[in-house]
Amino acid sequence: MSKAEFVQKMFDKLSQDYDFMNDLISFGLHKLIKKNAINNVPIKAGFKILDVCTGTGDIPLLITEKFGDSVDIIGVDFSGKMLEIALKRAIKHDNIKFITADALNLPFEDKTFDAVFISFGLRNLADLKKGIIELKRVTKDNGYLINLDMGKPKGVLGHILRFYMFKLVTFIGKLIHGNSTPYKYLFESAQAFPSQDELVRIFSDFGFKNVKNYDFAFGAIAEQISTL
Repeated sequence: MSKAEFVQKMFDKLSQDYDFMNDLISFGLHKLIKKNAINNVPIKAGFKILDVCTGTGDIPLLITEKFGDSVDIIGVDFSGKMLEIALKRAIKHDNIKFITADALNLPFEDKTFDAVFISFGLRNLADLKKGIIELKRVTKDNGYLINLDMGKPKGVLGHILRFYMFKLVTFIGKLIHGNSTPYKYLFESAQAFPSQDELVRIFSDFGFKNVKNYDFAFGAIAEQISTL
């Protein structure tokens, strides 16, 4: 089974408990981190925004919570089950649309979006470099690319937090789901994912400008913001 098939099936299976588990294992802090990540982006009224690997739609909903219908947002994901939940959550918001799509083959013309978000999804792509090229392709000149994902923790507290997230969470996941595989994958994929400094270099190498990194939770989670 390819990585793409594995990830798609995994998220389809997790979909019904996904939001509950995120709230449980993060003590609700994941939404605060996402809000802070959005606050770091100079979004303006009239922006056309894309959220890749949107899952159950947290990022589009949080952006709309702050900016209302002054921005148009499209969320894409290749997990149909996750999008079913996203559609129900956003049913009252006409400025949000969801589309089933592959992050490596986005169904949009070049330079379509003022801001492109990918939240906890970049490390799940089967081809990191191809994914970044595709994200760049659909971003307007002077537009923003925002990546929020697992980072490499800093300091003693960061390592304690990482131990909790990747060891105890595996136990909790097995206890609730009866299957620890998705949470072992979380640990393994985060271990293999580039560090914050490496991602800053990678985005710069791909032609993004003004690449900035913001750490959350002592660096266990990190955001990179760049422009074209």
